[in-house]
Amino acid sequence: MDQRNCILIIDGDPLALGALSTILSSQYLVKATSNGDAGLLMAEEYGIDLIILDLPIKGTPDHKLLTTLKTNDKTKDIPVVIVTGSEACSDEIAALRNGAVDYIRKPFVAEVVTLRVGIHLKLLTQMRMIERFSLTDGLTGTNNRRCFDQQLKIEWTRAARTGSWISLLMIDIDHFKQFNDEYGHLSGDAALKTVAGVLTNTVQRGSDYVFRWGGEEFAVILPETSVIGAKVVAEKIRANIEAAPVTCSGEFAHITASIGASTIIPDPSGHSSAMEEFCEEVDRALYKAKGLGRNKIVIA
Repeated sequence: MDQRNCILIIDGDPLALGALSTILSSQYLVKATSNGDAGLLMAEEYGIDLIILDLPIKGTPDHKLLTTLKTNDKTKDIPVVIVTGSEACSDEIAALRNGAVDYIRKPFVAEVVTLRVGIHLKLLTQMRMIERFSLTDGLTGTNNRRCFDQQLKIEWTRAARTGSWISLLMIDIDHFKQFNDEYGHLSGDAALKTVAGVLTNTVQRGSDYVFRWGGEEFAVILPETSVIGAKVVAEKIRANIEAAPVTCSGEFAHITASIGASTIIPDPSGHSSAMEEFCEEVDRALYKAKGLGRNKIVIA
């Protein structure tokens, strides 16, 4: 699989379009079009890392396409570099105010284009790395609570729009404080990593998500999963955690976990607190599982 950055060029001038494609195609994956509407669709559908946009595009009012790109949820985070024949300072100001990250006047110099594109892609890589770290639990390497809050909103909205099921599991390691007291905090960390590994290896669909909720609690989001599927996955997780040995100072210990779960088709016209109430329902199911003796599953 080609790991190069993907650049989209939208330029109404065939000569400029060809020149830019030639300049950049040796280093990057390049997609190019002279049509604004086609460019917008390509920006939405492909994994575009950076857009080079000519202003104005024939048949499109000045800056309208740029404004559309920067207000569209699917494209608003893609950096846009303007390449234009306009000499007006007001156009440069307007482009930067409307969200462009850079402004290059035609006739352009190939080396300048290459260097500026490289700078913005480097910045993009750094920002993505920072974002990834901010959404990852440092100990277990799984997604963290902040990532959970973001992803649940996304999947909840998608399920409401498509009328599909979404399931949520909450997993709590049983007697974790006691485990820490007996084996020490380093062994407690090992137990958390073991559970994270079990969850990651058990929940294998690309559309599913594993999170460390906090402390000894984990969460799993299962899009397009009915109550039957959620129960199957929960039981696999419970059994796999029980069977997984935790290395503690040269010896092996075993842990168990309690699991609460619930499944819903979100109501697209439902009130804003419905998602929060769903999470509370799962939490109550988890505490019921613990109250029933632990190492249990309760489906709300």
